[in-house]
Amino acid sequence: MLIRRALVLPGGGDWRARRADILIRDGRIAAVGDGLEDPEVIQGSSLLAVPGFINAHYHSPLSLLRGTADGLSHPAFMWQNQADTAGRSAHEVYVSALLGGVEMLASGTTAAIDHFPEQGFALEHVDAVARAYRELGMRAAVALRVFDEAYDDIVPPGGLPAGFPDPLKPAPLADTMALVEEAVKRHDGGLLRVFPAPSNPSRCSDALLVACEELARRRHLGVHTHLLETEVQTRIARSRYGTTMVKHMDRLGLLSPRLSCAHTIWIDEDDIGLLAKRGATAVHNPESNLKVGAGFMPLPAMRRRGLRVALGTDGASTNDNLVLHEAMRLAVILHRPNEERSSWARAEDALDMATAGGAAALQCAGSLGRIAPGQSADIVLYDLTGARWTPCNDAAQQLVFAENGDSVRTVLVAGRVVVDGGRVVSVDVDALLREARGMLAGIRSRNGALQRAVKALL
Repeated sequence: MLIRRALVLPGGGDWRARRADILIRDGRIAAVGDGLEDPEVIQGSSLLAVPGFINAHYHSPLSLLRGTADGLSHPAFMWQNQADTAGRSAHEVYVSALLGGVEMLASGTTAAIDHFPEQGFALEHVDAVARAYRELGMRAAVALRVFDEAYDDIVPPGGLPAGFPDPLKPAPLADTMALVEEAVKRHDGGLLRVFPAPSNPSRCSDALLVACEELARRRHLGVHTHLLETEVQTRIARSRYGTTMVKHMDRLGLLSPRLSCAHTIWIDEDDIGLLAKRGATAVHNPESNLKVGAGFMPLPAMRRRGLRVALGTDGASTNDNLVLHEAMRLAVILHRPNEERSSWARAEDALDMATAGGAAALQCAGSLGRIAPGQSADIVLYDLTGARWTPCNDAAQQLVFAENGDSVRTVLVAGRVVVDGGRVVSVDVDALLREARGMLAGIRSRNGALQRAVKALL
C-alpha cells in the first residue's frame, strides 16, 4: 500500500509536518519519501498522517458505565464499579471490550493497555477480551489485574458491614499466578500481549509483586499497576513498609523499564527521580484524576527529573470518553497557571506522551510511535478539509488543541485498514451498539443484592 503525498507528522520527537509518500509492506513502513510507487494507493493530498496513539491505561469492563460516577469520591466510584461489573458473563466481557475498542480506533488510538478486569477472573474471561481485540484488529496488552490482599484503601472506617457481599475476595497466590501463566501461554504474541498487572501494590503481597516481576522478566512482558492514585495509599505504604511505596517496590526489584504506573499522583521528587533512574513509565490520566478528585499528577516535576510519561484515558466511568485527544490537551495545559511559561509542556510533548511514551509502556519502544522505515504501520489519517483544520497553520498544535478525533478517516494497524471513511470496518458496529444498549440494566438486575449493599455503604 502507498499513501501518496500526505502531510506527515513523523513523531519520535520530530513533529514538523512535511509532504511525503509512505510505502507499507508486510505490515511495516518500508519507505518514507518522494516518488514512491505501489499499485494500491491512498491519495493523501488532503490527509494528515500521524503515528497511531497509544492509550496506556484503560479498563475495558467500564466501557458500559458512562454516566454512572459523577460526584463520587474515589472509594465510592470503586464500589459502584464493583456493583456494575461483578459476575459478568464471558459474552458481556467481550461486548464491553469491543465497545471500548470501537471508540478508541475511530478516534485515532491504535493500541491500549487494558487493566482487566475489576475482580477475580477465570480464563474464559481472558479468552473473551482477547477475542475482542483480535476481531477489532487492534494492538493491545491485556494487563491482568491481580491481587491477593485486601483493598484497604477503599474500605470505610470500621470495615465492611457484616454480611456485605464483597466481590473483592482474593484468590490464593499460587492459583492467581497459575492463571496468569496460562493466559500468557494461550494469548501472548503478535498484536496481543498479556502482562501481569498488580491492581495496586498495597493490595498485593510482596510475594505476588515479585512473582509478577519474575514472570515479566522471564517472558519479556511488561508489568502494569495503579500507583499512588490517592493520598491514603501513601499512608498505607508508610505504615506497612516504613518507607514510600516506590522505595519499597525498588527493594523488591520491581522498578525497571518493564514497569508502567498509572496515575502516580501522590509522589515526591525523590521517588520521581528513582522511577526515572530505573527507566519506568508514569501514565498520566488527567481527566479521571480530576473527575474523582484524586489530585494532580506532578507532570512538571516528572519532566524536570526526566521521568518518561505516557497518557491514558482510564475507564469510561471516570472520564467518560476514551478519546486520547482530550487527555493530550488537558495534560499540557493543566499546570500552566502555576508554572513559568518557559517550562510549559507544549503540543509536541503531548504527542510524545501519546506515542513514544505509550510505546515504552507497551514494551514496543523500538517499533511503534514513529512514521519511519522499519516501524510497524500503525498510522492514522485525518481529513484536513474540515473547519478545525482550515487553515492548517501548525499541524501538531491543531492536532492537540483543535482536534477531538472526529476528523479521523482511515486507521491502519500493522498495515491493515481497520477504520475506513471514519467507521470501524472490522466489526459490525450497528449490531454491537444495539446489543450493548440494554446490557448494564441486565447486569444491575442480576447484581441486585450487591447494588443494594453498595448503595447502603455509600
